[in-house]
Amino acid sequence: MSRWVAFCAEGDLDAVKRVVASLDEAGRLDVAPSADALRGLVAAGRPGELGVVVGPVGDGVSDINLAAALANDGNARCVVLARNDVSGSLRSRAARAGIDLVVDLVEVGNGAGGGVPPAMGDGGRSAGAPLPRPASEGAGPASTGRGRAVAGAGHGETATGSARADTTSGQTASEISGRAPVLVLSSGRGGTGKTAVAAAFAATAARWGMHVCLVDLDLSFGNAYAAFGLSGVPDLATLAQAERGVTPDLLAGLCVAAAPGVSLCGPCARPETAELAMPRVGELIACASDVFDLVVVDTSTTYTDAVAQAAQGADRLVLVADSRAGSISSLARLGSLAVRLGVARTRIARLENHVDPRERANYALARAEVGLEAARVYRVVEGGGEVADLLAAGRVAELVEPGYPFAGSVATALAQLLAELGRLPGHDEAERALHDAGGRRRHGFLGLRREAR
Repeated sequence: MSRWVAFCAEGDLDAVKRVVASLDEAGRLDVAPSADALRGLVAAGRPGELGVVVGPVGDGVSDINLAAALANDGNARCVVLARNDVSGSLRSRAARAGIDLVVDLVEVGNGAGGGVPPAMGDGGRSAGAPLPRPASEGAGPASTGRGRAVAGAGHGETATGSARADTTSGQTASEISGRAPVLVLSSGRGGTGKTAVAAAFAATAARWGMHVCLVDLDLSFGNAYAAFGLSGVPDLATLAQAERGVTPDLLAGLCVAAAPGVSLCGPCARPETAELAMPRVGELIACASDVFDLVVVDTSTTYTDAVAQAAQGADRLVLVADSRAGSISSLARLGSLAVRLGVARTRIARLENHVDPRERANYALARAEVGLEAARVYRVVEGGGEVADLLAAGRVAELVEPGYPFAGSVATALAQLLAELGRLPGHDEAERALHDAGGRRRHGFLGLRREAR
């Protein structure tokens, strides 16, 4: 069950409750008695623990300034501003301040479905669809998941029929059944470093004592195995021969030990056989989340049927981008596609890769785009030639050893993602990485904001 905290005038409390219910059907809402108490509660929580709604607050406090300050503090999972008669200029100001959503309370009472707000704050544009109903975060403590029966998807599933996605409630099967979390890394263009981050995530989680399955869904041309010094892996096209579905025994035969604690499967041995594996990808990921502690999925830049199934079943769909020209527009298109596939907005995260640690991040970029309104932002710093050299040499396990800026930023981002899902392992390095996430800040719209570096 995810936690929310709100502050608003007493007369608007019922409307604010409806806003929270529309965003998170299973969420638990607490009401702060004052603006100072609200900021104190959020600051005292763990990074990403609390979602915040600031409603009309009456005299003495500016609601948009309070929401902007909370966004600037950087500890909230998301910040929602609920106002009466929202204007386009207000939406624009909110986007510049880093506020995740703007909801018009006038429309709450008139919305379909018992008051579900019909529009989402999007930097000045009005959306015509109801707000999604994302499932609760924090599904419980970390669990190995070993020994559970496989709840495989039906045979011949397509991108629009994955059994791991419940797009009406926003819940995925891992949250419903307690399976291991699934992190899917995706990008709309090549060269963003997505595969390097996926391999680094897997190697870092293994350092923390987790048993990780890294799935390479660039079925035709993937090379995640090279980051671990492997020359190849079992052919994933043999999934087509799995008449009884994907079982733990079959999964074991498709995986190779890439590093201590990391098992790797995919891609296909020959590019032309990629389509043979696609119908069973949803089953493969579901089975892996039963057997392992964490599933990390690397994808192709092209949204094949396999990638779409993975995105629909992801506990976090992490959109990876860099600072090259056109990156934001590509990211926005990808976020919009994810929403059309039924991925709840609160399951989408952004990761800025190749970041200059001295450069100020622009958190407002792409916040107004469809699918990215509530996306948390993580940053991985540019590691220079050493990162490229170690990856080329297949030494990613050395690359994530503590003490390097790249390794530290990868660990911090991963720790925050796992903490949001309630699956951070009880390991000193993991807890230190999460603590670092709360202490590193950047100069922002109204002062300082925490960030993962």
